Amino acid sequence: MKKEYCFDCNKKIIPKEEIQENKYKINGESFYVKEHIYKCPYCNNEVLPDDYDPVKNIYDEYLKLYDLTFEDFKNIRGNFNLSHDMFAKLLGWGKKTIIRYEKQESFPQKQYIEVYAKLKKGKTYFLNILRENKKRLGDDYYEILKKSGLYNHVKTINSFIYMLKDNIMYKTALIKNMFALDFYYNKLYGMPITTLKYAKADHDPIIDNHENIINYLSDNNYVKITVDMDDKALFKTDLCFDENLFSKEELDSMEYVKNKLKGKTATELSNWSHEFLGWKETTKGNIISLSKYKDDFNIDTI
Repeated sequence: MKKEYCFDCNKKIIPKEEIQENKYKINGESFYVKEHIYKCPYCNNEVLPDDYDPVKNIYDEYLKLYDLTFEDFKNIRGNFNLSHDMFAKLLGWGKKTIIRYEKQESFPQKQYIEVYAKLKKGKTYFLNILRENKKRLGDDYYEILKKSGLYNHVKTINSFIYMLKDNIMYKTALIKNMFALDFYYNKLYGMPITTLKYAKADHDPIIDNHENIINYLSDNNYVKITVDMDDKALFKTDLCFDENLFSKEELDSMEYVKNKLKGKTATELSNWSHEFLGWKETTKGNIISLSKYKDDFNIDTI
């Protein structure tokens, strides 16, 4: 350890180090901190090294209760690629407040720390804040979606909402509708509408990782799941579809596919999808190529 100046002894010394566990209380929460105490070996008085900040050390330990660090205040905003202005608009906080937190010039109150902790865990809470504040944000809502990289994610969610609005479906039918939507639009314009991928299963094309996707939609209240008399799951939604996320071409295609498949039985949908060359030629479990089978998709045969 480097030498420090002891004012009582009026000389430079190499302090001795002790560890003490002390109890503190911040925002009404008690916690313990193992602190490094430095003392002069001659007079036994405390010596504070120039590079040691005991107050910051206490706050560091408090933040650990929320799995946070001071660096997270800036990193979390950066993870969503938002400026101070946009981040402040999203949260309804003052821009200067956010800057002070990031520069460690101010320590957040408990309610702000809880927001940072939830944002650190991923995109779900971020999207929930956006949903709650959509009306207040106005056009900034769409700008934040684009900057954060979540625009296509929300667009995909709204594709599910559109297909399910006033159109209750079983899971098989829902998957077929999304499959038809993406491959139909891809045939017309060379790209899908959603971010979904489709794999070959034994009997049909399915949404890759569909169980996790459906659970996500259900857990976050984008869709509701009920059961029929035979205990089979039915999917529906009461949410409003956001048409501002889509181009006119996309909206026209969505309407066409929805009307084309509406009311079709599971058998009709399966028989139709079995004729698709992409499903026939793809190895089980692999993703069906949108580009390779672009011209082979035909919705008019259903």
